[in-house]
Amino acid sequence: MSKYRVTMTVNGQQRHLLAEPRQSLAEALRNELDLTGTHLGCEHGVCGACTVLLEGEPIRGCLMLAVQAEGAAITTIEGV
Repeated sequence: MSKYRVTMTVNGQQRHLLAEPRQSLAEALRNELDLTGTHLGCEHGVCGACTVLLEGEPIRGCLMLAVQAEGAAITTIEGV
């Protein structure tokens, strides 16, 4: 499967990763950027374990695709 280069600002630092089209933001943060404070619990957006801030607003990382975060500012628990 093809991977796409995604550039985002994570916890104040510009970061690059390669993400599969259907990879969630939470998976990419954990697996590609080694930010393991973002957890995958229910993977349905109910439990809130995957919550990150996107442009200052809380979102469920398991419900957003990593490729959708291109150019965005993300804050994880490590950056709080």
